[in-house]
Amino acid sequence: MAISHMNPDQRLQLVQLACVAAWSNLDVRPEERAVVLDIASTLDLPPGSDKLVECWLSDGPPDLDPYSIPREHRDSYLQAFLEVATADGRIDLEESETIRVLRELLA
Repeated sequence: MAISHMNPDQRLQLVQLACVAAWSNLDVRPEERAVVLDIASTLDLPPGSDKLVECWLSDGPPDLDPYSIPREHRDSYLQAFLEVATADGRIDLEESETIRVLRELLA
């Protein structure tokens, strides 16, 4: 992921979208959780973000407006979403539909 030009809020938003991916079928699998935490650990997130990410994984992330994703980072956000969605080795119908919609919105 090309994150070098993302500000801290954009990095946190990327992790938020990764949590959306984990929750897209309402069943956060251990593999998905591990990928989200791995993504978060590689980013220079604002202090205290680890607790926020844990909350998003436990209770679900807040709504995210795909149009708020900066155009120059859309590929990185989509890549993070796909990494999480495919972490358990399968793509459920709900995940597939969310991927389709997200691709359309980010095109």
